[in-house]
Parts: sequence; C-alpha cells; structure tokens
Amino acid sequence: MIRIRTLTAAVAGLLVAAAVPLVGTAHPAAASDNGQSVRPAMGWSSWSYVRRQPTEAKIKAQADALVASGLKDHGFVHVNLDDFWQKCDSNGFTVDSYGRWAVDTAKFPGGIKAVADYVHSKGLKFGFYVTPGIAKNAVTKNTPIEGTSYHAKDIADTSKSEKNYNCKNMYYIDYSKPGAQEFVNSWANQFASWGVDYLKIDGVGSQDVPDVKAWSQALRGTGRPITFGLSNNLPIADAPTWRQLANSWRTQGDVECYCGPGDHGSGYPLTDWSHVSARFDTAANWQPYAGPGGWNDLDSLEIGNGDQAGLTADQRRSHFTLWAMAAAPLLLGTDLTRLDTVDKAMLTNDRLIGVDQDGVAAKRIVNSGVKQVWSKKESDGQYVVALFNTGTSGSSTVSVNWTQVGFSGSGDVTDLWSGSHKGVTAGSYSADLRPGETRLIRVRPVDSLKAAAAPGFAVAPYEYLGWGSPQNPASVMSATGVKWFTLAFVLSDGTCNPKWDGSRPLTGGDDQAKINAIRAAGGDVVVSVGGWSGNKLGEKCSSASALAGAYQKVINAYRLKALDIDIENTEWSNPTVRQRVVDALKTVKANNPGLRTVITFGTTTGGPDSTGVDMIKRAANSGLSNDVWCIMPFDFGGGATNMGTLTTQAMEGLKARVKSAYGYSDATAYAHIGLSSMNGTTDDSGERVRVADFRTMLGYAQQHHIGRLTYWSVNRDRACGSGTDGDSCSGVSQQPYDYLKVFAQYTG
Repeated sequence: MIRIRTLTAAVAGLLVAAAVPLVGTAHPAAASDNGQSVRPAMGWSSWSYVRRQPTEAKIKAQADALVASGLKDHGFVHVNLDDFWQKCDSNGFTVDSYGRWAVDTAKFPGGIKAVADYVHSKGLKFGFYVTPGIAKNAVTKNTPIEGTSYHAKDIADTSKSEKNYNCKNMYYIDYSKPGAQEFVNSWANQFASWGVDYLKIDGVGSQDVPDVKAWSQALRGTGRPITFGLSNNLPIADAPTWRQLANSWRTQGDVECYCGPGDHGSGYPLTDWSHVSARFDTAANWQPYAGPGGWNDLDSLEIGNGDQAGLTADQRRSHFTLWAMAAAPLLLGTDLTRLDTVDKAMLTNDRLIGVDQDGVAAKRIVNSGVKQVWSKKESDGQYVVALFNTGTSGSSTVSVNWTQVGFSGSGDVTDLWSGSHKGVTAGSYSADLRPGETRLIRVRPVDSLKAAAAPGFAVAPYEYLGWGSPQNPASVMSATGVKWFTLAFVLSDGTCNPKWDGSRPLTGGDDQAKINAIRAAGGDVVVSVGGWSGNKLGEKCSSASALAGAYQKVINAYRLKALDIDIENTEWSNPTVRQRVVDALKTVKANNPGLRTVITFGTTTGGPDSTGVDMIKRAANSGLSNDVWCIMPFDFGGGATNMGTLTTQAMEGLKARVKSAYGYSDATAYAHIGLSSMNGTTDDSGERVRVADFRTMLGYAQQHHIGRLTYWSVNRDRACGSGTDGDSCSGVSQQPYDYLKVFAQYTG
C-alpha cells in the first residue's frame, strides 16, 4: 500500500503556513512595488561609529564581526557604507569620466566593488550612499552622460544648490531636460555593477521628489534587487509619496548626539536619551504609513557597546522596544568588533526581533507624561503591548486596560524580554518601571481565542478530490456536522504556476464546483499546496517573490481564509527551499491580513526531528509567527499500536520546540500546535490508528486547546469493500466516518 497522504511514499509531509503578521488599524498608502523590504531591513551602518573616516579595512572588520558574533544568524545581514567614501577637491566632489562621484582610493584602494564582493562572500548584503543632484566638477568639465549625446551642462540647474553634507557643491538636476533620467540611470547601473543591495539617498526634502522618482525608476531598471532608503527628517505631508517610491524614510533628524570628544562630535557617547526619546512622538505620527514594502526609519539602533554609547541598559532596552514596536529598520550604529555581552544578549533576543519583523507598526494608546503604552494586534487574536517610563528620574507605575488594548476579559501574559510566562491577568496590566525602563508583553485574550479556535478550521479533514473515490463533501457535512475541509493538492504545472495535481485549472472545473458546493452548504475550505509527488512550486519558483505570487493565485482563486502548504520530499530536505517558502509565506500573510496558515510535517515519537526543529527556528528567526505547527504522528516504525499515547508524546515534544523558539507561554504554545493523524492502517506494517486512539487525541486537544486536530483522510474513513484499496478505505473494520465523528466533537 502506498502512503495515502503523500500519494506515493511513506515519508512524513509538511503543510506549510506563513507568518502571522500583525494587523494594523489603518491601511498604509500604496507601497513601492519594487519587491524589496517586505520586512524592515536589519544590519549595520557606518555613520554612527565610523563616521567620517570609513575605510575598506573598517567595513570588512564590521562584516566579519557581524558573522562572528552570530548577529547574522538572527537576521542582521546588511552592511551599509554611509557618507565620506568619495574624494573631494576645492570645487567639491571629484568625478569620473561620466560625471559621477569618484571613489577615494586612499580609503578604498580596491574600489567599492571589492568591498561589496567581500561582504557578499560572508553571506551578507552591501549598502551604499548618495545624495541628489549633480556635482559642480561634472558641470565645470561638462562631462558626457553615459550612453547619450548629452552632457552635464544640459541637465544641471546651476541657480540652485542641492543639500550635501560632505563636499557640498552639488547642483539641482532639471528633470525636464533630455539626459537627466539617463544620468541617474548611469549612476544606478554603476552601483548595481558594484554589487549594491541597499541604497540610501540622503538630504532629501519635498523639493527632491523628482530626484526620488528618478532614482526609484533607475534602481528598478538595473535589474538588480536594491532596497531604496530615504534620509533624513522627511516631511510627513509627503508620506504617501515616499511610501510609493521608496522602501524606508527617515522620520526625524539624526539619532546621534554629536557630543563625543572627537572631530565634529565623533566618538563616544554616540547618542543620548533625549535623541532617542524624541522618536516616540514621530513614531506615533508616522504609524499609519508603515507596512510591507515601506517602513518608518527611526535611524540607527545604538546598542552594542554598553553604557558608553550614551544610554543606560534600561534606556537601551526601551530604544530597541520602540524600534521593534514601530517595525522600524534595525540598522546598528555601534562598533561590532567590541560587542558588550549585555547588549549582545539584547540584540540576539529573537522575541524582540520577531516583534519588529512582524511587519506592523504599533499604535500609541496611552500618552500621559512619562507614561506611554503602545499596542499592536496579531491576526490570531493576540496582542503585543509595550509599556514605557520615558522619564529620566523617578520610578512610575504604568497601567493599561485590556479594553484600551482591544479586548475584554482576561489576558494570558508572556514577558518578551525575559520569555517568562506571567499568567492570566483580568481586566488590566500594570508595571512598576524605573526611569527609562520598558516592559514588553504578548497577551493572549483567553475567552476570545477559545471561541475563535472552534471548530471548523481546527478540524478541517483532508479530502483528495483527484483520486480515492472521494465522497460528496455535502454528504460528509450532513453525516458528521463538519463544516470545513482541507482539499489536496495544488502543484506546479512544470513552471511557477499552480494547478490541481499540476494539471487541472484552479477555476472553472470540478474542483471549484466542489468548493462552491461546500460554501453553499455553510462550510469553507483550506487549500493544500504540495504533497510528496509531482512538481513542487517551492522548487519551480526561483525566488521567494515568485513563489509568493504563485501562492497568491491560489488565494485569489477561492478568496481563501486559510492556506495549507504541504512541503515534502526534496522541498523539505533543501534548506534553501525551506527558507524560500518561509519568505514567500511572510509576503503572502502580509498581503492577506487574517489569512490563517498551518505548517505540518513528519515527526518522531519525541517530537520534531532536526529538520523540523530547523524549520521552526528558521521561521522564528525570520519573524514568521505561524498560526499552527502541525505534526503527522504516524509511520513510526515497528508496528506500533498505542498510537494515541505516542501521538501525545510527540505533541509534547512539538510544544517544547515551539515554546522555546518563540518564547511563548505554555498556553500560547499549545494554541500554536496541532496534529494530523492517519486513520486505520498506515504505511508501516502492523501500525494501526484505532478509533480509540482518536479519542485519546481528542482528550489531549480538549485539555490543551491545541490549534488543529485533523487527519488523512475523509476518502479513507470507511471500511474496505472487496478489495483493500488504501486510497479509499481505512483497512480496519468500521462504520462510515467513525474517525471523523470523534474529531468533529472538538470545540477548540
């Protein structure tokens, strides 16, 4: 007998689900469609610490430290070279033969490409810096514009000077003139050829919208994926424009205090509390404009060098908490070659990183003197809440009512800085905070989540419409009371395009007719993408963005509320593909608020194997807060018959892994795990899953309120006839739907 769930092989499968992005109360303006920065950028930038003296050696050293410290493994992957990489003379920037800034080879003897290549060799991304306009030296020399018959004087408006912080002497570009866009194109192409992955354009104001448009177009035209950031202190009146054209925008001036002992205030301290705390108001004002593809940039994160950076440990935690709640880019400004151990623990706290990477900017709901409370809601009904004492002297008790957060009754609280479970609190929450201290919590509304879990999506039995003599779903609904089904499988048609079994169209056929009938009878469906056999979208789609597009086609075809992606075989064994799936699903969840998803995979009797653990950690480290992690507890080997007990053992192992990776409380971890059993005979000789085992599983689910309790499959939930076709019967003595009638009792 073949393994029914996977069509051809007795190997555990995976139903992949995406991150649970947090759902904001306001829809941001249309985002840049360049496909970049689905989540806020994370990495390091040279300005705060290296300041005006960047060199090839210094940038390489910071890249080395990013990897050696383990920060790369937690998502800090950008290494951004800021200003002062250029060479100047008395007339401003020296330029190349096409009027573009020349590199200071005393600082960068190998050129910028050599630095970028080194950064890339470390598995990191390279960022770079420019300002609007055209250099005076280009105009004086009337340099040609690459690939055109035009010259610098043809496009320069010498009556107006552009803002520049280094060599000055920059003229405006008149974009009504032929050759203007081509000049920016040539510069963007040069940067792309050097290997730039992130470009910051500085000194931008309302008057520079034409430049931003030109650079946005030019970067897209290079064919290289380049994240586009704007700086600094941009006017909020133009926020919709910044969001349409770029991936981030600085909402305020520099976070640096410029109060160090060195040249131009360089050296320690890098900042002070007044420069950080000033971001609270701007983060609140700009909140509606943040979302996938475009983020409110609060400037560098000055954590890494302990107190000498200019902030106490409490203030540094508040600094990180505000940036995370705002879903701001996390670009470190400190010296990574001298990481403080306390700060390293802060920066590698995946629970904090996850709050930033969830992709939603929190709203401020309390603002009373030094007392502030911020909140954002998850699509599974949970909330992340931050309480702050922004004062510099005196402790303060900061309180918030659950009704202010967005729900009533009791909340199950987990402290995200420590990971400790604080228990259930009725009505409100309070924290006694030292000056500059914060408290960051995740809150699970106890009553509302119990109601939301039951019972349709949580059970949703599998039915395969392509084979196994499928029953009429409406008849199953009438006989058992179930309302939801998980329909399998959508595969690749040989390209990055989804079809049922890789051959039947999504719309217009019998599959859609069955879905329509289920909904007409008051039910709904989860669509399962993947399986063991056939072409897999995760492999046929060459990038996360392309894979997200394929998933989106399935979602759009049926207006899905839930997506189930079964990743098995070579999709499951390939870490690159697993990460591609994670990244694609993050995009899908961000673009489809409220979409529920499940990741289901094989298991040992003790819980996930090493690949399963890796998948959970990848998701957590990537900011993917998955709805339900679901194991398939069968095919254990050895002809086991006590499958109910073995299943609960495996579930406890899964709970421990999910709790550890995400910092959940026990109750929250249980709400994020599930099981998908197999009824009757399995692929292992002698292994039987009995109706009594299903009752054991039901009791476990009811005790712990797990997120999913389902099985493979409706097709098999009946006794065999004259044959023993494992595709369409259980292989044990039973009445129709004996197994499903047990799980249908689950109420969440």
